[in-house]
Amino acid sequence: MVCDDLSLPLHNEQTIPGQGTCEKAVTGFTLALEATQAMPLLKGKEITWTEALTKAGALLREANHPLIHGLIGDLIDSKAAHKLAEHFAGTVDHRHGDAIARNLRIYQQGGWQVSSMGEVRNRADLVILVCDDLETTLPRLQEKVLHSEARLHTSAPPTVYTLDENRLETLSILRARLANKPLQTDTSATDELLSLINKADYPVFMIGPLQDKATELIIRTCVGLVRDMNEQQRCALLLLGTGEGDITAQLSGAWHNGFGIRTSFTKGYPVQDLQMHSGDRLLQSGESDLLVWISTLSSDPPPNVTQPTIVIGHPAMTFKTDPPELFLPVSIPGIHRAGYLHRADGLRMVPLNALIESPLSSSAALCEQLIAQEPRPC
Repeated sequence: MVCDDLSLPLHNEQTIPGQGTCEKAVTGFTLALEATQAMPLLKGKEITWTEALTKAGALLREANHPLIHGLIGDLIDSKAAHKLAEHFAGTVDHRHGDAIARNLRIYQQGGWQVSSMGEVRNRADLVILVCDDLETTLPRLQEKVLHSEARLHTSAPPTVYTLDENRLETLSILRARLANKPLQTDTSATDELLSLINKADYPVFMIGPLQDKATELIIRTCVGLVRDMNEQQRCALLLLGTGEGDITAQLSGAWHNGFGIRTSFTKGYPVQDLQMHSGDRLLQSGESDLLVWISTLSSDPPPNVTQPTIVIGHPAMTFKTDPPELFLPVSIPGIHRAGYLHRADGLRMVPLNALIESPLSSSAALCEQLIAQEPRPC
């Protein structure tokens, strides 16, 4: 949600996590402030930055098909990743590329009618929540959107109806009932939801992260419901993404290459293929011979793969098993340097302010040094 009302107070010149309402923010601040790795690692052993950049440049130039993956970062990280992929004739994808690609397919094939966080907070009187583990993924959604006291057009919060694990069946029956189609199954499970929709002036289907195997069908059914309902009343979707820089990666990629993620530059120009250019598929098939993993907002390590790996990442990142070929710690956006992140609804870009100084370079500066090295051989 990129909650820009959170801050980190300074007491006696010591930076400590604020007593905010977001455990996700407190955990992120604490981890970033405790990060100590300042030197690059070659297979787990410290080397100089000159040695590291020389080694990274050699790996990139020698690779036939580098994969720039992860992209768990801000706008500056994402732009650097796309430039790196273009210069070294690679392919770019996001850690949650499957979810991004799925939503892109749905949108490209039929479009959808969406709302924004502000519109939902100010106007929606019914929110149908389609999400797993909301408190972990979006801990402040209740406070900032669903039960905010700062509503412009009504003081009453919206009614929130949360779909259970039978959400696909419920949505399918609901759509059939709204269209007055005959059904051969018990419809009592949708009676309450149908009644709420009939009474609502502005219902919104809010879709968050889902682990359901039928996620694509669930989203497609919601898209169809919203389309059908708009013939008689106002209704909208609000898709919230995964929250790990996915919206930022896709939007910045679209500005850079016209497509977004899962775009390849192996032919000398950008080509997007949402299936063939999947990062996981390229690694498993061996089509990609080098993994460049970029992750500045998460200290989770990259996946274990057989290809050599360059990690450009969070300085608190650790590797419990085999370390990568190269680990290049970089500054964290919103802690060590300023940056920008797109909010989950994609309609606003929120600035991130630097809080403390760091000797670490940004991913962008590091990638620029790699690009400035001698040209890749033809």
